[in-house]
Amino acid sequence: MSRYYCQGKQLQLSKIDFKAQGGEGSIYVKGSTAYKIYSDPRRTLAYAKLQELALLTESNIVRPLHLLFDKHNQPVGYAMRNVGKTHALSQLFPKAFRQRNNLTPEMSFGLVRKLQAGVSHIHSKHILLVDLNELNFLVADDFSELYFIDVDSYQTPSFPATVLMESVRDRHAKIFTEGSDWFSFAVVSFQMFVGIHPFKGSYPQLQQVTDKQHRLDARMRANISVLHKGVTVPGSTLPFAVIPSNYLDWYRAIFEDGKRLPPPNEVRNIIKLSAAIAVPSITSDALLVSEYREFDSQIIWHDAIVTITEHSVYFDGRRFDKPAFDVKLAISPRQRHLIASYIEGPRLRFRDLSNNSEIGDEVEAEGLISSNGQFFLKQHESILAVDLIELQNNLLLSLHLIANVMMSATQIFEGVIIQNLLGAKYASVPGRAGACYQIRLTELDNYQILNARIERNVLIIVGTAGGRYDKFIYRFADDFARYVVRTFVDVTTTDINFTVLDNDIVLDMSDEGKLEIFSRHKGSANVRVLEDPFLQGDVRLFHVGKQAFAASGHKLFKISLKLSN
Repeated sequence: MSRYYCQGKQLQLSKIDFKAQGGEGSIYVKGSTAYKIYSDPRRTLAYAKLQELALLTESNIVRPLHLLFDKHNQPVGYAMRNVGKTHALSQLFPKAFRQRNNLTPEMSFGLVRKLQAGVSHIHSKHILLVDLNELNFLVADDFSELYFIDVDSYQTPSFPATVLMESVRDRHAKIFTEGSDWFSFAVVSFQMFVGIHPFKGSYPQLQQVTDKQHRLDARMRANISVLHKGVTVPGSTLPFAVIPSNYLDWYRAIFEDGKRLPPPNEVRNIIKLSAAIAVPSITSDALLVSEYREFDSQIIWHDAIVTITEHSVYFDGRRFDKPAFDVKLAISPRQRHLIASYIEGPRLRFRDLSNNSEIGDEVEAEGLISSNGQFFLKQHESILAVDLIELQNNLLLSLHLIANVMMSATQIFEGVIIQNLLGAKYASVPGRAGACYQIRLTELDNYQILNARIERNVLIIVGTAGGRYDKFIYRFADDFARYVVRTFVDVTTTDINFTVLDNDIVLDMSDEGKLEIFSRHKGSANVRVLEDPFLQGDVRLFHVGKQAFAASGHKLFKISLKLSN
């Protein structure tokens, strides 16, 4: 436990209060206040700059409020407002996240407008953001607000900017201006609309440049964005038609024509995502593709017994209305009732969909996962398993502890919990019979984790460090005691799209729209890469037994390799 002083009062911060660690320092949270402690005290925010930043009065700009001092009365950090449960802005980019959380194009546009209004307010105070990148923003858990963070790095009249991420740097700017800020805003907001950096994707004339950073530099200097003829993007990218037409014209002026203009002020209608998605084609060179079934809305999840769409749940030949959009499901072991669990505010609710009844009392929880047919929840510093107890005419819930985690520095993903233990990353994987595997993942220590999913001992993680997104594929031994990992540096998308068949074959979509086929076992090194027209569309991979499935829009397809391949 470390002792500090803020506004003349003593403050103690311990590992329980730890939330995150970045390049400049660590973040701790106590109640309604967050604290940044610099790794190098010489870089601590000057009091004069804190005063200049005080001109920023919009409530969603989380500016430094008070300096923090150590026991020697030396400034080592500052206090700011804690904004509570949030998402990192970049977590909103993948289409799968948007589908699970019902993040519509209209809602994304609302967040873009909040970002735009905040930038305008900052400029009105003669301050520049400079490092206007997606990692410097948080979004409220219900997507109602966008927060500006890392405000201490802004350029004020007396203090230059301290950092700038290469992915948003204006290659045509010699000095920092409002125009260079608006270029960076264009890069970030474009990703908020469609999920891809405007200078990523594949451009054949520059694909021979193997260094991805050099390729990005060349594209940005030559004004060759994803709007340029000949550039292709991954199938998981949302259609450009979801961008309001006047904003799309503005993006063309910024990215393709090299102009530096503020974004539009007027709001035009947005095309609904369902209207913008193309009808899936089953054209294929290397795969046997056959339509299996069509559902009422876009398919979010499918396995042997349950299909989840945007609007419904299908189970045992019946269709059920979803009680919440981001719902987790389990099947009771004896009566085989379909049980739904979902979070409303700070509470977790359970509902028996089979007989349309609520189960037990609400439970306090900050996160929920479903793994191996069982619910697991995070409650403060505990991971609890939920047991379904079936009586003759009733169904009860029982909770038991399976693991302890950091209260503030823990993230919940699909089937896996990632915690940051004062800079060291650990994965917690709930198993069967009350087991919970705790695995140290040293490769992730310098990364902010954005997306993760585990299926049958295969864990895929996307994290960010140094301004780029890297992808990690872990394959664990059956007892999780050992693993091998492959790393893909500077990937285009944070989306994760894979499945593991019952014959231990893994199908994983790469960020370049290629299908990688490999064994889930850590000792196998063979990887087959398949390119196919069917896979260039927006497809999600699932399986039932040894049969692979691909979902596209409302339709579900069976897929398999042609014998000649």
